[in-house]
Amino acid sequence: MSINVVKQYSVFLINEPGALKNFAELFVRDNVGLIAISQDVRYDAAVVRLAVPYDQEISHALTKAGFTSVKTDAICIDAHDRVGLARDIGAVLFDQGINITSIYGAAGPGNISRWIVVVNDITKALNALESSNLFE
Repeated sequence: MSINVVKQYSVFLINEPGALKNFAELFVRDNVGLIAISQDVRYDAAVVRLAVPYDQEISHALTKAGFTSVKTDAICIDAHDRVGLARDIGAVLFDQGINITSIYGAAGPGNISRWIVVVNDITKALNALESSNLFE
């Protein structure tokens, strides 16, 4: 199990064929490895949330390419996948009065799941998650 702070960028795209492909080409060109990506589409607009390593700074590249974005610190949790893990992450944070503003994740090979969690108090959330027994 690991818990790390990463950067999440919320980027606004036009909802049309090829928009995500063209957007993703920026990361190939700038050699940026994505930790996670999520997209929400509403009518003619989309919000893409992507997590990158904390030491990767891509704000300038996004602005230069004409994208509007919002940068936020997020928590990346890699843990053994099990039924109820998302509920238990939510419970640990709820017990500390921490609000989750965004969460997305998936299970991968080797029974490991990755969760990206954005909260209203990242320091308090990190302390709560690290001191919990969720990942034993």
